[in-house]
Amino acid sequence: MQTNLKLTAKNDMNPKCPFCEEEITEIYYKTKGLGFIKGKNIIYFCPHCLKVIGLAQSRMA
Repeated sequence: MQTNLKLTAKNDMNPKCPFCEEEITEIYYKTKGLGFIKGKNIIYFCPHCLKVIGLAQSRMA
């Protein structure tokens, strides 16, 4: 059985942090790395409780 996933833009709503449940209107991030040479690691975190919400890696500057 195949189900289709519906994506709906909700620009009138803000997500909540999964840890402190505060509404997120901005996200803090911190980077480490050199970009093109070694890759850049990015950590995204909640501005209220400072807990990590996501990680990413990029080779772009």
